[in-house]
Amino acid sequence: MELINSTQNKFHHLAQYLAAFSNSYLEKRPDDSQSALIWSISKSALQSQKVNDLYLELSYQEVYLRIYKNDTFKELDLLGLTESGIDSWIRETLEDFGLSASKYHHDLGFSIETPFDTFVSLDNEDEKIILQLIEQRNIAQKALESVKVQQNNTSSIYVWPHHFDTGMLVYEDNSQEKGFGLGYAIADDNVYQLPYYYAYPFSNKKIDYANLKPLANGQWILGNWNGAIIPVDEKYDLNVVEKFYKDFIDEMNDRLEH
Repeated sequence: MELINSTQNKFHHLAQYLAAFSNSYLEKRPDDSQSALIWSISKSALQSQKVNDLYLELSYQEVYLRIYKNDTFKELDLLGLTESGIDSWIRETLEDFGLSASKYHHDLGFSIETPFDTFVSLDNEDEKIILQLIEQRNIAQKALESVKVQQNNTSSIYVWPHHFDTGMLVYEDNSQEKGFGLGYAIADDNVYQLPYYYAYPFSNKKIDYANLKPLANGQWILGNWNGAIIPVDEKYDLNVVEKFYKDFIDEMNDRLEH
C-alpha cells in the first residue's frame, strides 16, 4: 500500500510541470480545464494540451519527460532530478522550440500537500507498481470512453492536476445542474487509503440516499462524500468497472428526478 501511494505521489508532482505548461500559455477557462491533462493509452503517458503544436508528455514506464513539436521531440531522463533541474530543462527546451520560456510559470492556484519526491532508481518492485498504475489509468480511460458513447451529454475526459483523478461528468439535463461524476482517484484520507474507481451524483436539489440497493461490484460511501467506489484492492477489471458505472447511473437516475 505504501509503495503504490508513494509512487503515485511522485507522478502527481511530475504531472504539475505538464499542467503548468498549458496553464501558462492557454487562455483561462471557467472550469480551469486549460491546465487539465490527457491520458494516452497507446503511450502509457500523461500529456499536456497543445500550444502552437507543442506539448509535454510524461512517460510512466520510462519515467521520461518529453517535449514534442509535431513529430520532433527532446527528452529528459527524470531519475534523480530535482525540481529546479526539471524546470530549467523545460525552459531551455521551450526556447529551443521557439516558445518564450518567460511565460512559463507554476501558479496553478493550488498546492499539493505532499512534498516533492523524485525517482532515484527503479527496481523490480517499482516497475511492477508502475505497471499497475498504468493499467489502472487505462481501465479508467477505456471505461469512461465506453460510458461517453452511451450518454448524450458528457464532459471531456481529463486527468485533473490538483486531485490527480481521471474524471468525466455525465449531465442529465441541458442545464448541467444534475448528473454524475465518474472516474478514478488516488488515495485520500476522506474516502479510501488506496486508489479507487468512483461514481457520485450531483444536483441542485437534495438527493435521497435512503434504501440504496447493494452494488454487484463496489461499495457505497456515505458521509463527508456520498457516492460509490471500487478500491484497487478489490477484484476488478475493465468489464467490472464499466458495469459499476452503469449500475450506479441506473440506481441513482430516479433519485435525481425528484
